Amino acid sequence: MNALTLITASAGEVDSVARKLRSIKNGVKEVLVVTGRADIAVFSEGSINDINNIILKIGKIKDVLTTETMFEVEVS
Repeated sequence: MNALTLITASAGEVDSVARKLRSIKNGVKEVLVVTGRADIAVFSEGSINDINNIILKIGKIKDVLTTETMFEVEVS
């Protein structure tokens, strides 16, 4: 399963939060600083439990204000 998590961070702390996100090894595939309604996009991969654990870790990072996670859906 793949997921995309959009994150908003405290003003001036985007780089710091992105560094902390990159230190999450299991399942985090890419961390991008972006523009728009979010500050950071995190691509992750694994089981639903793996991704849920990643989301919990993200939520514990200082200066993370909000998250929104979208899961890839298989269509046939």
